[in-house]
Amino acid sequence: MHKADTISTLCEATEPGVITRDMLVSLAIDQGPKKEGGRLFRQDGIELAELEEIRIEFLKILNIDHLWLLKNIVKLSLSHNVIQRIENLNELCHLKELNLSFNSIKIMENLNNLHQLEILLLYSNEISIIQNINDLKKLTILNIGKNNIDDWNHVVYLRDFKSLKSLNTSDNPCTKIDGYLDYLLAFIPQLTYCQYRMISENERQSAIDKHYRIISNLKENEAKKQTELELQQEFENKTVLLFASYVEHLDEDYLFQQIFSSDKVAGKTLSTINENTQNIFEEYQKSFVAICHELYELGLRENDRRVEEIRLFEVVVNEGKKNMQIEARRIINEILEKKTRIFANIKDEMETLVEKPEQEVESTIANARELFNEFNDLLSKTQNQLLSKEIILHDQMEKDDLFFVIDDREKIMINRLNNWLKEYINRLFADENKRNRQQILEISHFFEFQRQQLNSLSLPQQLDLINIDLGDDDMLKN
Repeated sequence: MHKADTISTLCEATEPGVITRDMLVSLAIDQGPKKEGGRLFRQDGIELAELEEIRIEFLKILNIDHLWLLKNIVKLSLSHNVIQRIENLNELCHLKELNLSFNSIKIMENLNNLHQLEILLLYSNEISIIQNINDLKKLTILNIGKNNIDDWNHVVYLRDFKSLKSLNTSDNPCTKIDGYLDYLLAFIPQLTYCQYRMISENERQSAIDKHYRIISNLKENEAKKQTELELQQEFENKTVLLFASYVEHLDEDYLFQQIFSSDKVAGKTLSTINENTQNIFEEYQKSFVAICHELYELGLRENDRRVEEIRLFEVVVNEGKKNMQIEARRIINEILEKKTRIFANIKDEMETLVEKPEQEVESTIANARELFNEFNDLLSKTQNQLLSKEIILHDQMEKDDLFFVIDDREKIMINRLNNWLKEYINRLFADENKRNRQQILEISHFFEFQRQQLNSLSLPQQLDLINIDLGDDDMLKN
C-alpha cells in the first residue's frame, strides 16, 4: 500500500478510535524498508515485536492499546491525536523516546515503568502538574511546553533528575511570572539547554547568585536527606543480612528484653529486692547478651560459608552445563562434516548412474544404499549419544545429596532453614527441568531435520531405496 493511501485510509474514520493490530501492521509496512528491502519486508511478513520505531500520528487516536505487540520498540510517536490518558505502555521496557505532543492529556501517569526512557515530549497538552516520573532516572530531554502548569513546584521536583540536560516549559502560565527563568536555572544546575536555547555560564551564575541563600539551605537539606537515606539503606541491608543469617535481634539485648516483656511485676520486682539480687540480675543479663552475641557472630560466619558453598556449587553446575554444550557442539559439527561427505558421495553415485552399463547399475545402487544407511545409522547413534549425555547430566542435577547439612537449632530457625533449602532446591530443579526439556526438544528437532534431508535425497524408486522421485539436486548440493 502506498504511503498516501495508507494515511488516507487510516484517517477516514470520523470518530476518535483506538490503536489496533491491523493499524500497526499497515503503519509498519508503510514505514518499513523501501525498494528491494521493502519487498522482502512484505514477503517475509510483519514481525511487530521486532520493530524499533513507529509513528502513529494524525489518526484521531483516543485510546492507546495493542502496543504490547511492540516489545522491542525504541522510538514511539503518538503525536497529533486526541489521546486523553497515558496508558498501556508498561510492556515497552526498551523504549527510549516517547512523543505524546499535541494531544489532550491532563495527567502524567503510567510512565514509571519506562526505565530506559531518555526523551519525553509532551508539548501542547493540558497537563497542570509534572509528576509520576520519579523512576525515569535516564531522562535527558523533557518537553512540557504549552500546557497548563501555573506554579513553580516542578523546578525543585526536576532537580533530582541528574541526567536531565534539556528542558522546555515555554508557553505555560508559570513562565509568565517574573523571575521564573532565573529560578529554573539556579535550581536545576544539570541543565545544558532551556527553552530550546543553550544556557551560558554567565546566565547560570547570575541566577545562582540571586538565589544563593535558598540554594545553600536546599543543599544542606539534600545532604541531610542523602545521609538519612544512606543510613536507612545501611539499616535495611543489615536487616536483610541478619535475617538471611537467622540471627536477627541477637546483636543487642532485644531477646533478653523480650523475655521480661510479659512479666510486668514479679520478675523485675524480685530482681530489685536487694543489692545482691540486683547484681545477680545484671550479671545474668550480661551473660545472656554475651551468648546471644556469640550466636550472632556464629550466624554471620555460617552465612558467609553457606553463600560461598552455594557459589561453588553453582560454579560446578554451570561448568557441567558448559562442558555438555561444548561436547554436544563438537558431536554436531562432526556429524555435519560426515553429512557433507556422505551426501556428496551419494550425489556422485547418482550422477554416474545413467552413464554406466546395465551390469554396473546394481553395484552403484548398492553403494548408494550403503551410504544412505550409513548416514541413517549415524543419526540414530549420535542422537542416542546426545540424549544419554543429557540424561546423565539431568540425573546428576536431581541428586539432593549435594546440598548442605544444617545443624539442629531452635524450631522456628529450623523451619526457616528447611523452607529456604526447599525453595532453593525447587528453584534449581525447576530451572533444570526447563533446561532439560529445551535440550531434548532441540536434539529431537535437529535429528528430525537431518532425517528429512536424508529422505529428500533422489534415489531410484524402483529399487526400493526410498520412495521419492529423482531430480532433487538442490538438496544434494546442500
